[in-house]
Amino acid sequence: MSSDDVGQKFKTEQMYGNWGICFIYGTWFALGALAAAGYTYDKSNVMRKAVGFLLSTQNEDGGWGESYKSCPEKKFIPLDDNKSNIVQTSWALMGLIHARQMDRDPIPLHRAAKLIINSQLEDGDFPQQEILGVFMINCMLHYSFYRTIFPLWALAEYRKNVPLPLS
Repeated sequence: MSSDDVGQKFKTEQMYGNWGICFIYGTWFALGALAAAGYTYDKSNVMRKAVGFLLSTQNEDGGWGESYKSCPEKKFIPLDDNKSNIVQTSWALMGLIHARQMDRDPIPLHRAAKLIINSQLEDGDFPQQEILGVFMINCMLHYSFYRTIFPLWALAEYRKNVPLPLS
């Protein structure tokens, strides 16, 4: 399947997700699938659009945050006050790592990792934030371990794949 054929599967640069809210989650999975299938940023318009979507929705603090309202509205809606969510930041970080953002400009990745690290609580856990699960567009679900699994996974991928800046 050519990159253009893959592009026909996605009508916009935002990939709608199921089980997680929503476009950040879907874009993470799409970028992982494209990378696994051998697509690259330089040769895939779909990958470039997906990366562009993630970079354009990164908040000032280095994170990402998407409202549950994105699911029924079927368009990206940021959290109120452009608040960042640690789990959604983790999904975006891993998506950008799949797309090899560190080879072009690692600064967005460093900013995201810094936010995740600085959000860790004294006991090693991460704060419980907004609902992140969804089923059938409008049934919101609370997955209590998302707040631990995804930040740790993202930081492991970051450490493994992204060269650290020299001080």
